Amino acid sequence: MRSWQIFKIWGIPFKIHPYWFAILFLFSWSISNQVNLTSGDIYNTKEAWIIGFLSSFFFLSSIISHEVLHTFVSLNQGVKIKKITFYFLGAIFQIDKYCQTALGNIKIAIVRPLLCFATASILILISNYVESQELISINIIYRVGILNLFLGFLNLLPIGSLDGGDLLKSIIWHFSGSKNKGRNFLNKVNLSLSFLVLLFGIFCLFRFNFYYGFILSFLGLFGVNSSKSESQFFKIENILKFSKVSDLKLKPLRRIEFDSNFSELNTLIKNKKDASDKYYFVTNNGRWTGFVDENILKTVSIKKWERNFVGDFKKPIKNFVNVSSNDKLWKIIERLEETSEGLILVLNAGDIPLGIIDRSKIGNFVLHKLGFNLPSEFLNKLNYKNQYPLGIELPRIINSMKQKGDL
Repeated sequence: MRSWQIFKIWGIPFKIHPYWFAILFLFSWSISNQVNLTSGDIYNTKEAWIIGFLSSFFFLSSIISHEVLHTFVSLNQGVKIKKITFYFLGAIFQIDKYCQTALGNIKIAIVRPLLCFATASILILISNYVESQELISINIIYRVGILNLFLGFLNLLPIGSLDGGDLLKSIIWHFSGSKNKGRNFLNKVNLSLSFLVLLFGIFCLFRFNFYYGFILSFLGLFGVNSSKSESQFFKIENILKFSKVSDLKLKPLRRIEFDSNFSELNTLIKNKKDASDKYYFVTNNGRWTGFVDENILKTVSIKKWERNFVGDFKKPIKNFVNVSSNDKLWKIIERLEETSEGLILVLNAGDIPLGIIDRSKIGNFVLHKLGFNLPSEFLNKLNYKNQYPLGIELPRIINSMKQKGDL
């Protein structure tokens, strides 16, 4: 669904998603019902709806104002933000570059909770100093203050995407000097809390309220799965950072002697097992001298195939996109995505060809490191399509790591 831009500051567009209006309506309806139930003798239905709508509107507007100040601090700490879109009770940042220091991340994480507490303190103090607590305006001010107080405490929970989670891992990063220690510890905390919520939800499910028990069980199960996914994501990052091309099982090169004629090349092409293979590497008495594309057959008349030799049409090895066997895996993936065919030749220290690498080979290696062993039939289909298996978007993971300064 399309978002609408409400303003632009520091070159960053601030947008509102249609879901924001849905939460505005739900909050208005919920607060108006609460007013009717608790203060029906003071306010009529119309006044209850006014309190509900204005309390919701000013509360959600305060979140937007907090986000502006949060953005200002983020920019000062080196974060590059492309755009900000407001959903429900927060915003989604599209970030090109993250803060690279632990102290900077601590400052960024603490801004929103402090702003919520400051707003809540001012509004609650104002409402308490007014004699008539039954005024609609005072009721609205008090409710907005309480909602900000609740949101401030909510943001401080040590849960993954909340400010409390970012704050916890950044503090550990600051004192330990290791970003990974902070991430690992936060993930363990999330897993422990999720298990507690899941167990409490199951207990409520059978002993107290089925509805709330089901919701808590679902949230706990979702948290457990998210923690496991984060753990696997972290393992993938380590595989990409520390593995080398030499660790992979390469695709063997298809050889052809330089004095082979086009008829012999055509026979090899007809008998090939993998339809995606189109390159042959030319040898001369065991030495690699170049490579040819099977499409060279189309450049010569069939009648002349017996008199034309592969060696006369070969291209130098260096013309094939190549990498060193000692290169890091993440660099190879970046290079691979720049090629038109998704194939790279691997050379050793002496520039001797060792084999071909493609997306399926890299994907299978990553899955094997994670403990997944796919059936051979499935692997053969992947090799033919030259795709990363199971939807693993390795290039996007690498881009995210670079944005966070991990590469």
